[in-house]
Amino acid sequence: MRVKAAFFNRTKFIVGNDNNTRFWEDTWLGETPLALQYPSLYRIVQRRDALVATILQSTPFNIQFRRVLIGDQ
Repeated sequence: MRVKAAFFNRTKFIVGNDNNTRFWEDTWLGETPLALQYPSLYRIVQRRDALVATILQSTPFNIQFRRVLIGDQ
């Protein structure tokens, strides 16, 4: 498992049609995977293997968490 993580942490993806790029675990936005950029959200997301295309196909984005997120009020 460490080899896989090391590989994906050093690999960037060209998103293209988004059907092969994982939203959380592939590097497609910024310099590191979103899972590393936002570890608190990654810990509570329901579908860690979701693809970019799946999430971005709807408004609001199709991201489901195990808990309700409450913003500052």
